[in-house]
Amino acid sequence: MAGLLKFLLIAFAVWYLVKFLIRLLLPFAMRKAAEKLMKKAQQQQGGSTYTNGGGSFRYETFGQNNDNAHSTPKNDGRISVDYVPPKQEQKRKVADNAGEFVDFEEIK
Repeated sequence: MAGLLKFLLIAFAVWYLVKFLIRLLLPFAMRKAAEKLMKKAQQQQGGSTYTNGGGSFRYETFGQNNDNAHSTPKNDGRISVDYVPPKQEQKRKVADNAGEFVDFEEIK
């Protein structure tokens, strides 16, 4: 009986110690993994990084580049179409030996 009680006490102590360590170490490990993934994504795409103390933040402007925005004139309200596909007649693609098809309405 004393051996069982000793085993249970040690098991509960180990359980709570592991639980406490996981609560302490898991956020740190997740933060490091997220930073590693962010660095990998930044290297693949490029972008700006702002580091402030313990965390780093990435921001990127989409849609316009400040260097090229002032150099190219824009045509306001004008649309330019480079390619118009040729019009084709829509035919039913049915085999010649498929039989006769009749349009019908369902009556309820």
